[in-house]
Amino acid sequence: MRKPTSLPRWAGFFLLLAALALPALAGADEAKPVGPEGRADVVVIDAMAAKGRLELPPVVFLHDKHAEAMKAARKDCSSCHEPLKKGPGADEDAPSAYAFTYKNADALEGDALKRMYHASCIGCHTDTLKTGKATGPLEAECRGCHNPKPVPSARRDIALDKVLHNTHVASLQIKAPGQDKNCAACHHVYDAAEKKLAWSKNREDSCRACHMLAEAETALAAKVAQSGGPAPVDENGPLFDRPTLDRAAHQSCVNCHLQSTALKTAEAKSGPDTCAGCHSAAALDAMAVETAKVDPVSVPRLDRGQDDATLMMPSPAEGTEIKGMMQPVAFNHKFHESVSMDCRSCHHKKIAACSTCHSYEGKAEADFVTWATVMHKSSANRSCVGCHALEAQKPSCVGCHNVIPERMSRNSCAACHSEPVGLTPGGFFGADAEDGSLLQRSKDDRKAMAEATVARREEKRAATFAAGDIPEKVTMGILSNEYTPSELPHRKIVENLLEKQKDSRLAAAFHQEQATLCQGCHHNSPASKTPPKCVSCHGVGVKSVDGHPPLKAAYHQQCMTCHTGMNQKPAATECADCHKTRER
Repeated sequence: MRKPTSLPRWAGFFLLLAALALPALAGADEAKPVGPEGRADVVVIDAMAAKGRLELPPVVFLHDKHAEAMKAARKDCSSCHEPLKKGPGADEDAPSAYAFTYKNADALEGDALKRMYHASCIGCHTDTLKTGKATGPLEAECRGCHNPKPVPSARRDIALDKVLHNTHVASLQIKAPGQDKNCAACHHVYDAAEKKLAWSKNREDSCRACHMLAEAETALAAKVAQSGGPAPVDENGPLFDRPTLDRAAHQSCVNCHLQSTALKTAEAKSGPDTCAGCHSAAALDAMAVETAKVDPVSVPRLDRGQDDATLMMPSPAEGTEIKGMMQPVAFNHKFHESVSMDCRSCHHKKIAACSTCHSYEGKAEADFVTWATVMHKSSANRSCVGCHALEAQKPSCVGCHNVIPERMSRNSCAACHSEPVGLTPGGFFGADAEDGSLLQRSKDDRKAMAEATVARREEKRAATFAAGDIPEKVTMGILSNEYTPSELPHRKIVENLLEKQKDSRLAAAFHQEQATLCQGCHHNSPASKTPPKCVSCHGVGVKSVDGHPPLKAAYHQQCMTCHTGMNQKPAATECADCHKTRER
């Protein structure tokens, strides 16, 4: 904004911005900090900043505060938001769906926008004052809204995990007419023939698949404007012709909650219709507590027509040599769904085959993240290897995995890239993989191969040596001086580790070799029934040699790290439980 030529003329302009979201009925003192925790309903109003530098701070508008005042005044959302349709149930004259923009603000700019906001906000405050009730700032009280110390925002994003999703799936009051499921109540695609939104069975997807975050849309629009290229378009039409994610979510979720409330029946249940109800720390923490009580496996599967198992493999670009391709992975999709809290755990952009975006070579639209990277990057939680690494940090596994090298074993590839059942024999990986003809197999063929391979894998269990081949006790006495040698209950430890992982499918898949479990302690030696002693690599001195800690440090690091991670006794500080003082 340019410098004003008349202070009285412009003083009210900034006050007017306070009404971008709802009319301001709060007192002037509300635009001050309410504590370090902040509020979830803070809306920063800076729409005019796009036209130039603002002379006063942006307005911090407290949405829930104003919504409560509206209810107390027996007014509804239509005071600020354009009604979209009438409400169902008892009061059909009451609107229950609204456009989530402030009146027609999107259609105005400049002086027209300023006059509209001022007339609405100051007019509402003035009318409220006439009734003898407390109200918000009046004309010329600019700092009442444009406070240099605004209320801090404590808004947190809400995630629709499968527990919360199932609550909506099971609801009887949001079911669309003529549908046996609730999918159509929320999910839609653009029907180009009919030129309208419609539900398409088995094409349900995350809202993010179509609706961009506001900041992402702004960045993309700037990029398009700079390049002078055409507006981006996808299968659902122009990207810029649809609401951003926050606006789409609010319009869908809040309107549905309002409609449920409007039913006014004993059976009607509704979700929150306030900012704090979904976005406050208290609300989300309460949801997390309830979600934690639910075993993910017990939540009904989200049926989208997906296969129980599939062969995962990339689709090479046209003209790429496909001979000698890596063995595909038979992926147990149904099981991974059961242990994940939402589809976005893997499908981060949209629900589609990974090969849609990721290829051997990398595609520009996927930032050239290749197939190998997206599956094997250990630092990425969504990759197969990264997710498995997170699982290995659980108490039943972390004792070993905290101290063994992070790099993957050369032999671990075959745990996933095993020869599918039904593959034509021949070559190192099978003839179908060698010549690439596996890609030409029908979808039904590959589905059957995947299901048979998964079934074969599920029959396996973690293995180790027979009990008689595992030493019952191991005495460590090479460093004993003022303490007696430490006696390790070796076989008991191995049996305890086996017990902890007996129900783990991940352990069953990767602990097939008898010596694999031994590698948790004997981490750098060859896998063997009779691994070398620790002193073979760790010297008895006090200095590390070639990166190997001295023997005393290696013992303590190995044992204490394991006991701490797995909550085992003795604790790291209970020295005397392992080291008995030598009698003099």
